[in-house]
Amino acid sequence: MIRRTRSLALTSLPSMHIYTSMGEARLGDISDPQLIRALRALADPTRFRMVQEIAAAGELSCGAVAERFDVSQPTISHHLKILMDAGLLVQRTEGKHHFTSVDRALVATIVAILPTRLGSPPVKKRGR
Repeated sequence: MIRRTRSLALTSLPSMHIYTSMGEARLGDISDPQLIRALRALADPTRFRMVQEIAAAGELSCGAVAERFDVSQPTISHHLKILMDAGLLVQRTEGKHHFTSVDRALVATIVAILPTRLGSPPVKKRGR
């Protein structure tokens, strides 16, 4: 799945800030496969803790994330990629530095949508 990259104006000055996200998800916009992908990404204890650390800090560089975990840099990059692909993280690029934050809108949508998605199973059509 290809993510679209959009410019985010933080000030009225020209900027090189870029972020990548699943987009502004609304309650009914998340498909079951997208929801499952996000939940699978969060199911790993290391990735769950990464999201917690990034959310607590507000925004962290990739190096700052690596400093908080006792795993190799390639492992950190692998986990961050899975979280980015699931849409849970937003990345902003400034020069050569990449800053990561949590897509709080998506997390809030997931929290809101779970009770309705788990409430009753979809009706299956009988093939005759």
